[in-house]
Amino acid sequence: MIFKEMTDNQRRVFIDTIQLYEAFLSAFNKNRSYRGGMHWKKSKGREYLFRSRDRFGYGKSLGPRSPETEKILVQFQQGKQREKERLSALQDQLKEQSRFCKAALIQRAPRIVCSILRLLEQQNILGRNVMVIGTNAMYAYEAAAGVFFDISTMATKDMDILWDIRPKLILVADKDMDNTGFLGIIRKADRFFESISPGGFRAVNRDGFMVDLIKSEPKQLLNKEARRMGGPDDLEAAEIRNLQWLISSPKFSQVVIGEDGYPASLVVPDPRAFALHKLWLSEQADREPVKKQRDHDQGLAVAQLIIQYLPQYQFNTSELRMFPKDVVQKAKEKISDIVLPVGIDLKKNKSPNQ
Repeated sequence: MIFKEMTDNQRRVFIDTIQLYEAFLSAFNKNRSYRGGMHWKKSKGREYLFRSRDRFGYGKSLGPRSPETEKILVQFQQGKQREKERLSALQDQLKEQSRFCKAALIQRAPRIVCSILRLLEQQNILGRNVMVIGTNAMYAYEAAAGVFFDISTMATKDMDILWDIRPKLILVADKDMDNTGFLGIIRKADRFFESISPGGFRAVNRDGFMVDLIKSEPKQLLNKEARRMGGPDDLEAAEIRNLQWLISSPKFSQVVIGEDGYPASLVVPDPRAFALHKLWLSEQADREPVKKQRDHDQGLAVAQLIIQYLPQYQFNTSELRMFPKDVVQKAKEKISDIVLPVGIDLKKNKSPNQ
């Protein structure tokens, strides 16, 4: 695979965009801390300062009216206005920066993918409860390496979301989102997303773009695990074998640029885990032949990217212990034809326990 490296100008625009987006996320989270309001509430003839947390009126009293609580109210109002203005200014800067990204030709990830990613991050579940696997994960790897994969390797009309059910799931209350959980989130990106079938794991919009919610098959098949994030109308995650390998691998986070020039955070499995899993998939008898070849090509492409541009990620058995040894060994054999630099040569650097 031949990679196209970013030019100096593309790198500069990309780095500037990452820094601006990080500032935006900081302002967004600060602004969210002011969510709700603060007002005086009368009870039994006395006024109390009340801090509401959501649209349902939940909150707590901060004490009776006094010089101290009056000061708290003023500071809250000033801080809320200040952060609102800061967030608005950064939104304007991102709009301008998006034009620079498009002019520099670094806009890569599908627009709908980036929209969903931003919503998942704003829900505080991206990287904690969910991550992206499949073809779209490759946008993170190429961005980290400062190169571009051939576009034919990246073409896809779906997005695979892997749900790790171990961390507690807490969705942020939102007036625009009902109790449809995951489906409610992606509908904020595109209101035309609909579940393909009742109790299904896949939603599709009117453009034919599909979003799949999947999870690892339980270790004990008789175990009953949560399969929906929301109510009965939400997507029901499909249980797929051996996804535990990806869940157990270190997470890899990278800002990517969408087709519209706007950035988004993309959280995916460790690139080595992606390569090994893809190469394993390419050998499964029940895998569709056309998908097997694509899995093989993508697995080798990411392996070559690691070797050439991300040498800090070495294919050491000890660092890939979430995979069975035979899976690691078969993958090593497949990528051994790639010219390896000193220190990563898989044939010459075997230790006795490998």
